[in-house]
Amino acid sequence: MKLDVIISASHVTAEQVADRTVCVIDVFRATSVMITAMKNGADHMVPLLDIPETFALRDRLGPQQNVILGGERGTVLIPGFDLDNSPLAYTSERVAGATILFTTTNGTRAINGARAAGAGTILIGALINATAVCRRMMESGRDITLICSGREGHYTMEDALCAGLMAEIVSGTTDCFLTDLAWTLRDQYRRYKNDLRDPLSQSQHYNFIMKRGLLEDIAYCLQIDITDCVPQVNAVGEVVLPGA
Repeated sequence: MKLDVIISASHVTAEQVADRTVCVIDVFRATSVMITAMKNGADHMVPLLDIPETFALRDRLGPQQNVILGGERGTVLIPGFDLDNSPLAYTSERVAGATILFTTTNGTRAINGARAAGAGTILIGALINATAVCRRMMESGRDITLICSGREGHYTMEDALCAGLMAEIVSGTTDCFLTDLAWTLRDQYRRYKNDLRDPLSQSQHYNFIMKRGLLEDIAYCLQIDITDCVPQVNAVGEVVLPGA
């Protein structure tokens, strides 16, 4: 088994994802939201690329369905949307049974990019479900690619540390060849595993979100293994819980 890492949604290629088990990571905050929403009973989520198609799909679905629009641009609630990109907003009282149409700056791009590039299986991962998603990846028996969603085409420290943790879990559990980048990120995670905020305090994205006052979101998203929920992208591109 081989484990590779892609540094941002803009760097997804068929060569690195076709027929592999892929985990999309967007710690701050898209995949943390998806995991939380599905854990709290959302029926399914539809990851979309842009705002107009999100409104158009809502109109096609009609008022008979329990549809919620969620997402952000630049961490800010999109005008006309119901929820932003805070995992704390996706409570069971708000999302249970709902269809969530979801668009974000980076995470939904990574998911749709992986689908377009022919990924075999796409799982949704973050720090909050790291061990559970690693277990699912290893059970697949395929080569693994971790996609760090990044920020606007660039590397982000939080996604890299999460990928490093996953590389640590997988390589410590099964016979696994790590690519150079996967090995480097595992080493980085090992260096900072006792205090992830140490390197994050020097990172642009972390400080951008901190300046927005989203301290509770950051604290939530930096928790490790608080859930076994592992959403998966189905054949029509919806984020669902297998077997649900």
